[in-house]
Parts: sequence; C-alpha cells; structure tokens
Amino acid sequence: MLAALALILAASPDAAYAQLANVRGDAHEAVRALVQSMEEAQLPRSAEVLLVQLAKDGSPQVRAAARDELSRRALKDRATQSLLARVRVEGKLSPPVALSLAREHLERALQLSPVDQGSAFTGLETGPAVEQAAGEVAPQPLDKDLAAEMGAQPSPGDAKPAPAPQPVEDRSAESLRELDAARSLAAEVPAGDESEASAHEVAGLAALAENDDAAATREFVAVATAPLKKGDPAAEERREKAYLQLARLAYAMGNDAQATELYGRVSRNAPEWLDALFEASWSRFRTTEDELALGNLLTLQAPFFVNRFFPEASVLKALILYENCRYPDARKTLVEFEHRYSALHDGLSATLGSMPNPNAASEFLVRGPVALQGVPLPAREEVLRVEESPDIVASIQAAAQLAREIDSLDQKSFRTTSFVSVISPIDRDARLAYLDGAGRKLIYRLESERSQLRELLGQSLRISYEIAGREKEIAASPDGEFSAVVKNDRLPVADDEENWPFDGEYWRDELGNYRYQLGRKCKKPRAAAQTAKGPSQPSHLAADPH
Repeated sequence: MLAALALILAASPDAAYAQLANVRGDAHEAVRALVQSMEEAQLPRSAEVLLVQLAKDGSPQVRAAARDELSRRALKDRATQSLLARVRVEGKLSPPVALSLAREHLERALQLSPVDQGSAFTGLETGPAVEQAAGEVAPQPLDKDLAAEMGAQPSPGDAKPAPAPQPVEDRSAESLRELDAARSLAAEVPAGDESEASAHEVAGLAALAENDDAAATREFVAVATAPLKKGDPAAEERREKAYLQLARLAYAMGNDAQATELYGRVSRNAPEWLDALFEASWSRFRTTEDELALGNLLTLQAPFFVNRFFPEASVLKALILYENCRYPDARKTLVEFEHRYSALHDGLSATLGSMPNPNAASEFLVRGPVALQGVPLPAREEVLRVEESPDIVASIQAAAQLAREIDSLDQKSFRTTSFVSVISPIDRDARLAYLDGAGRKLIYRLESERSQLRELLGQSLRISYEIAGREKEIAASPDGEFSAVVKNDRLPVADDEENWPFDGEYWRDELGNYRYQLGRKCKKPRAAAQTAKGPSQPSHLAADPH
C-alpha cells in the first residue's frame, strides 16, 4: 500500500514540481517527469507555460533542462514558439527553434515601428519595395562578378569598404532591440546546419529593416549561392526569394539593368515569379521599355492568377499610359482600379476601427465567424485570409486551451496544494500573452494592407489630376508638344520570334512574353526616369515571415 501511494505521489504534478527543488546534477529526467505528470493530468499547455517559467527562474540545471524540453516541443508547435519569444532564455537554443524565434522577433519589431508606406512614392514614380518575398530549370547561382557588383564579395584588389547603414530614426528603442534579437538568434545557427540558409534569409530581412543594405546584400547572396539538395522545394523557394530581394536592392540603388537581370532569374514555376514579373515592370518603365512593362502587367491579369493581389499594377499601367499620352486609357484604368479597391480599403478601415487595440482584435478573433459577419462584404475575404494565418490560429487555439485548463484546476486532486498557486497566475498571464500576440499580428497585417491601398488610391488621384491638367494644355494648344501621334504601328521582333496579336485568350506558355503595342505616343519622346535611390525599407517586410 505504501509503495503504491509513493508511486501516485511521484506521478502527481505537485510532487514532481517539488522534486525540482532538490535536483542535483542532470535535471532532464526530473523535468521530463514533471511534464509527463502534467500531461497525464490533462494540463499539456500549462506544462509548456511552466517550462518557460523554469527556463527563466529555475536553478542552472533546471533552466538548462527546461530550455531543452521547450526547444523540443517548440519544433512542433507555433504557439510555443510565440510564447518562448517573449522571454529571454539563457543558453544555446537548437537551430530550428532559434530560427523560429528570430522570425517572431522580426515581426514584433515591425509591429512596434511599422514601415512608412508613403516612403515608396516619390512624385509620380514609385517601384518595388525591398521586402520579404521549383522552376522548370533550376536557377544558376550568382556568379562571383555579380556578387562583387552587389557589394557582397569584392574582387581581389578591388575591395571597397561597405557603406555604413543609415540610421533608422523613426524606429523605437524597443523595435531596435527586437531587430537585434532577431539577428542574434539567426546568427546562432551554425554553418553547415540545414537551417543555415533560412537563418541568412531572416538576418537579411532584419538588416533591411535597419537600413543596413550592405549586410542585407551579403545575407541574400549567401542564400542565393547556398548549395541546393535535389528535391528540396523549401531550399528552391528560399533561393527564388533571395533573387527577388537582390533585384529589389539593385532597383533601390538605381541599377535597372542588374535589377532586370536578377528578376529574370526567378523561375516562372516559382510562386515569386509574378512578383518578379511585376517588379521588373518598374525597371522597364524607368528605362522607357514601356511596351515590355505593359506586357508584363497583361500577364498579371491572366485568369490563372485571379487570387493574387497586385493593386499597384493598375497604378503603374495608368502611369505608363499617361506618360505616353494615352489619357483616355489611363483614366479608364484608374476608374477600374478605384472601383475595385476603394471598397476594400474602406472595408479594412472600418474593420480596423472596430479593433482600436490588441485586446479588441483578440476578442474579434475569439468570436470567429460571428465577428466576421460584421466585416463589410468587400473586405470580408481578405480579413478572413489574414485571420486564418497559421500562427494567429495557433495562438488563439492555445489561449482557448489554457482557459479550459485554468477552469479545470478546481477539479484536480491537487487543487489545494501550493503548486496550483504557482501555475494558476502564470497560466493566466500566458493566456493573455497569446491573445495579445494574435491581436497585434491581426492589426499589423490588416493595417499594412490598408496603408498600401491608401497610398495607391492617393497616387491614383494624383495621376488623375495630372491627366486633367495635361488635357487642358492640349485643348489650349492642340498642335503643341503634348499632342499625340501614331508611332510604331508594328512591334519589332527578333529573327527567331513571331508576332501573334493578343485576342483575349491566354496561353500558359506565352505568359511573361507579352508586349503591349502603344501605337499612339507623345510627340515629344519620354525621357528615361531618374534612377535616384528608391525605398530602402520594406513595405511588407513581415506580413507573413513564417
């Protein structure tokens, strides 16, 4: 009887927790026994919360054991990763966990100090923002000359000191600490580890957020040149994203030729191909290759890509038509854009107005489909897409699970022990942390999209004013320099190409090869756009860093 009672006591969470105070040497077995006892008591989420507490406040042996157990569990649970990112855990983390926490810190930095969406616009000229982004033929690695040109690997005898990063004056001290944490955690991933390329990617994104373009270039070149394992789609996707980031950096530096070449390296079978095709249109526009730019935009309108979100494509199309004196066509494009996206913008604004703080946003998430019915119809699908982000869903589910476990404590056999007084308050704090984190992510991601649309709608209005002013000048001087004439009735084609008129039917093998025949252009040829340094910060850096 006494032996059986001893086994029961040893299996109870309060007894297992008490044994941690007397642990000498390796504490891993005692920590595993505690976790097992809590899982048997149907308190698995509370076990993770307690592990976080032990990883901060336990003895050195217990801290190390709790950290190792958390690392093991965080590999399988995004909610645990989010909770772990809110504490400063001493010691070395496993590479996958360090990488997950780096992503969490990166997004939190952007939540604290969102990037100014308006920085992507200068006059009537904008372009791709530097941001977070398996082909038919695997893309070739960056050659050494290109890497040197990007400033990542200078050629011998031609080394130049890397420019110092520009200060990010509008970032809070807390945001900068989060960015430093992201870069430090990414740096913990050792060379040769399977997570190394992902760590370079996260470090590059954090460097961009700090305006450290030189470091960002080095990180993305490391990703682009990392060896690819056959049949590793994740590695191929990272490489495509690295090409995209390097192209954006080249564009921001005013090197349109290099940007176009790098955009062209993105495989047409990769999810990033449409982003590359669209953003390459800006480089084409800046070098007056307007027919090619408009051809790229025509591809984006194909029915195969109906679920892709490219509102800026309409503004760019209108801008190119405007610059070529195609005023009625430009105005029509702007009207269609405003008709499609004004309602979405207003719907997102109304939704954000109903959640003025993370607490209100988390309540919205907890209510689920009932709350979604209150979202204006034009924005409902987009809000649902953001709401169903895997990390947001994981946090809400973890909060609900903790709530059930907290309520169940009164029915446990150990309800009168001191263990309950320990676990109950940290459970409540952790539940609030889960809800707060999910609410902040929802607000940040919806606000990012709303801000982008607001800037684009403002840009659309400015182009409309420019069109009205230009047409007024034409009316006053019909034979002046602003008059349009018929030019280039037939597009030039290479010897091995054939020109087929587009009749509204899209063919997959022709996507990306369209050219728009402008025909009517301005009498005075358009000068190449000024290639001043574009935006160096991302406009959607961590919309979904996971």
